[in-house]
Amino acid sequence: MRAIPLLLPLALAVLPAAAIDVTVDAGANVRPFSPLIFGVAYGDAARNADIGYTVQRWGGNSTTRYNWQVDVHNTAFDWYFENIPGATDRSHVPPLGNAADAFVGAARAAGSEVLLTIPTIGWTPRADSPLQHPYFAGFSVARYGAQEPPNPWMAATDPWDPDAGSGECLPAHNPSPNCVAYGDQGRYHLINNDPHDTSSEVGPAFQQGWVAHLQARFGGAAGGGVRFYALDNEIMLWNSTHRDVHPAPTSYDEAWAKAASYGAAIKQQDPAAQVTGPVTWGYCDLFGSAVDNCVQGPDRTAHGGLPFVAWYLQQVCANPLPGGARVVDYLDLHYYPQGANVSLSGDDTPATAARRLAALKELYDPAWVSQSWIADLGGDYARPRLVPRVRAWIDQYCPGTRLALTEYQWGDDDTASGAVAQAELFGIFAREGVDLATRWIAPAANSRVERAFTLFLNYDGAGAKVQGSSVAASSANLDALGAYAFKAGARTIVLLTNKTATPQDAALAFATPPGGAWRLYGFDAAQPVHAIASGTLAGSALTLAALPAMSASLLVIEAADTIFANGFD
Repeated sequence: MRAIPLLLPLALAVLPAAAIDVTVDAGANVRPFSPLIFGVAYGDAARNADIGYTVQRWGGNSTTRYNWQVDVHNTAFDWYFENIPGATDRSHVPPLGNAADAFVGAARAAGSEVLLTIPTIGWTPRADSPLQHPYFAGFSVARYGAQEPPNPWMAATDPWDPDAGSGECLPAHNPSPNCVAYGDQGRYHLINNDPHDTSSEVGPAFQQGWVAHLQARFGGAAGGGVRFYALDNEIMLWNSTHRDVHPAPTSYDEAWAKAASYGAAIKQQDPAAQVTGPVTWGYCDLFGSAVDNCVQGPDRTAHGGLPFVAWYLQQVCANPLPGGARVVDYLDLHYYPQGANVSLSGDDTPATAARRLAALKELYDPAWVSQSWIADLGGDYARPRLVPRVRAWIDQYCPGTRLALTEYQWGDDDTASGAVAQAELFGIFAREGVDLATRWIAPAANSRVERAFTLFLNYDGAGAKVQGSSVAASSANLDALGAYAFKAGARTIVLLTNKTATPQDAALAFATPPGGAWRLYGFDAAQPVHAIASGTLAGSALTLAALPAMSASLLVIEAADTIFANGFD
């Protein structure tokens, strides 16, 4: 554990006119929250262990076509639809040193739970895939003709393999009848390629064999092995991301058929395993399938007009396995805020920072209209309120299903506003009832966003964590100062996020005097997590002056009749 320096003192002042009122009631809105919200995808194994992420996810586009028997994945649309080998020794099944076993072993050694993607697309990289260039590729130039750059940052073919094409074409350069227009952007796709160029058909038994291997190698879900299995990745994008093997759009019925067969195979092999699905890609497939036009279309109409996720939940509860177990335990969603440069961006200008932090309301605020193309959908669709919306569907169609947000990102690793957003996300997840969450991807070592995880997982440098229950907290100016509170035994903990470019004073009022000694920890754009100040709280009010601009602070208060642990003297 890294030591956290103590910087004293923080000025305490008489309440100034500009102070923002914060109220905390540890007896109201009590919701125990799951420690599994502090998860990530991938990352450096040693650093992941040091930070203490609670879940590590093996997921993403390339996992849709991962052949566990030979340790080969297909890069899909992300990189020329190529089969890329891992371990080179194929004398064992799976190969010694294969990527999946290494991932699971490192995560479990670090004490993290594993969320492993099980492919359900029905294709896997061929067992005879080459170990070096030229790799098998979905759109061979030699077989399918001249191809075009798929986007401004990629060439028409792999720079290391000129026969591996993008699958994009132009009739002027490729007069084949298989070069056809798609969309309204003047673009053309190659169609009618042979999926067997890269892949072989497989079914649930193939993946059930993988679960059996993982059990033999690490133990079952109840015995220290892989606890969580995701039913593939972003299935409603298969017809674009994996169109070389799945050119048809995924429908409601296909999505459920895959869940029913593969989920049953996983549970048959390891009854204690927890399965997540359907693993949506974003906002549109909450409401419709890939057959539909985002929120409404023929597939949704043919299924009683039910939004896709609501219908999927209905099928989960209507079709239990023998004995009553469900094929899906967690509703698994991906969500990226869609405002300009808000996610997957290093833009940290004041305008972008404001949009990024405002976009947090898309997760919970019933009145908030998205500041993105989502608003153009109009009506109720313009107000995402993601977690309350899907929790209402759970309650109506499949009560008891837990909620996972297994891919999200609110700004690149070194954005100051992204770090503050990440800290506030944890408050939102805990308060709104997200049961499991994994950021895409693990933040870089010593980055600003990593500080948000440290604030919750090791705020004092001696292993102290935010845990227990979320309780009621409110800010008189949420756009300037976010406020979230937690109760863990004798401790009352308050998260304060300054979302402005200037210091802010906070005037805290507690419904019941919380006690005794307190310490304040926090980070900002310039400083990592550190101990800022300490004192004694005799009553029910405390004023903290000049919380730094664009920062997250954690106030930890210990009841008067207890003794502080983990670094409190």
